[in-house]
Amino acid sequence: MKQLRLWAVAERSPVYQIAFACSAIVISVALRHYLHSALPPGFPYVTFFPAIILTGYFAGTKAGIAVAAVCGLASWYWFLAPENSFAISPQIILTLVFYLFISGTELVLLHAMRNALITLEDEKNRSNTLAQANKTMFHELQHRVSNNLQVVASLLKMQRRNVVDESARAALDAASARLQVVASIQRQLHNPKRQTTDMGQMMRELLPEVVSSSSQSERFTLDFDIEPVVVTGDQATPLALIIVELVSNAVEHAARDVGKTHLLLTMRSRGNEAIVIVQDDGNGLPPDFVPEKSRSLGLRVALQFTEQLAGRLVFETINGTRVTLTIPLDSDSR
Repeated sequence: MKQLRLWAVAERSPVYQIAFACSAIVISVALRHYLHSALPPGFPYVTFFPAIILTGYFAGTKAGIAVAAVCGLASWYWFLAPENSFAISPQIILTLVFYLFISGTELVLLHAMRNALITLEDEKNRSNTLAQANKTMFHELQHRVSNNLQVVASLLKMQRRNVVDESARAALDAASARLQVVASIQRQLHNPKRQTTDMGQMMRELLPEVVSSSSQSERFTLDFDIEPVVVTGDQATPLALIIVELVSNAVEHAARDVGKTHLLLTMRSRGNEAIVIVQDDGNGLPPDFVPEKSRSLGLRVALQFTEQLAGRLVFETINGTRVTLTIPLDSDSR
């Protein structure tokens, strides 16, 4: 169907139109002569109407009019009684009027259809151009947002040099790291056509950067046990931030005094839920640890986004610290 539409709206050269019209005339007249003895009286135009339709569609309205005119004269001369003459009679006039009406209707409808298809093709091209322009603008906007976030993070790092108080320096470090993470997420989620995101693949690309940016990165090894977990665009950013905060929190607090600490991210998709586990083999949680009462900004951010996603966040001391996040998957991501 697409090819037929393209043939209908294609520009045809005069040579092509003349060649197609001549071929249609010769074939239809020859075929009508061949069928003359087999057809009963009263079918003078049986091969001419298809020739007019095909010519009007594939060669244009002008070529169709030429075929209709020549075929009309041929049928008048050879196939209307008395044959082999241009005799005039009321019956012949009525027959020719019928022929003109049918062939004219065909050509008018074909011309209207061709114009509609041409208009549709022009609108499609215009829409594609606008869509490409919007995509380019969107990419540029996202690129600028990501760059601006990185600039702000760099400014916070510069400001840190002038701060003496250790708690203030730590706060600036945390803010700068979070801005860099958001900028990285922004770069990976910038595609406007992307309706879903594989969080497993994103975390493989993002978390090594998060760990390496820490001052304690040499004391950790990061491993993955990941299955594809596909989420919608609305879920991707908050879920990414939760995972990043949990990993950052583990890097900050779970390092052992001797040897390297092993950090493992596990991701599973089970039915209508996604399960994310951040496990370290450090010293575990304090006995009096209560997540909701923690003064850690990163942990409060993780809890807030977990609530936004209608999920559950469970902290356990099992061979170190295990944090299990469970969120419902939107129907659009399954």
